[in-house]
This record gives sequence, C-alpha cells and structure tokens, in this order.
Amino acid sequence: MFVHTLQVRFRDLDAYNHVNNAVYLTYFEEARIAFITAIGMRGLFSPERSTVLAHAEIDYRAPARLGDRLDIAVSVGEIRNTSYALHYRITRQADGALIATGKTVQVCFNFVLNAPTRLPEAWRALLRDRAQAESHGAIEAR
Repeated sequence: MFVHTLQVRFRDLDAYNHVNNAVYLTYFEEARIAFITAIGMRGLFSPERSTVLAHAEIDYRAPARLGDRLDIAVSVGEIRNTSYALHYRITRQADGALIATGKTVQVCFNFVLNAPTRLPEAWRALLRDRAQAESHGAIEAR
C-alpha cells in the first residue's frame, strides 16, 4: 500500500483547534498526487488526457491536531471505462489512531474537447498492476 505522510499545519485548524473537515480533501489530494506520481501515471498526463475529481466521500473517526504526523494510505479501487477510484485511510503516527477514511473517483478528462474520455490503456495497466501488488501485500511505499 502506498503511504504519504504529512504533518498537521496551523492553517489546517478550525476554531476548536482540530483539523477542519474541509482540509481532509486537501490531504487526500496531496496523497493522490504523490501516489500517481510514484506509480508513473502523472507523467502521462496531457491536455487531452488528465483527470478531474468527480466524487469524494469522507468518514471522520477522530480529530487530528496541530503537529500530528499523519499517514495517508492510498489504495486502488474500481477501475472503469472512464474513471478509477482511490481509497484512503488516515492514521496518526503517534498512536495509530484511525482519523478518517475516504474515497475519491477520478474521471479521465480531455480539456481540449471539454469532455470525459476513455482511460488510456497505459493508465489502466499502471492502476491494475498496483492493485494486484496491493492485494498480494507486495508494496509498502512512503
């Protein structure tokens, strides 16, 4: 499983001194970009084939606070004709507490035509290979 680590910043906090609910989407985005870069997919993006976020869901489990180091595990979900899903699990390094879980669905998008487009086979192969490796417990990355 791919793991991206970050530290909670002051700007991430709300009036109650815990991470604001909207910030978790930014955490997912940071982990997603690190993930697609690590598997070599980001280098394949172009104006004709990139992604847009079509769906996001988050389940909050425990608060994260200033200075917490968080591990964001990213795994591949369903791969469809024009989209793919990623699943997230955020834990606090200090005690292993589960902070949040979530899912995003990315749609392959042609910005020249302003329309969704089919996932390129190269993307599909990278995602499939990663999902297969994850299912066999063969990958741990930071």
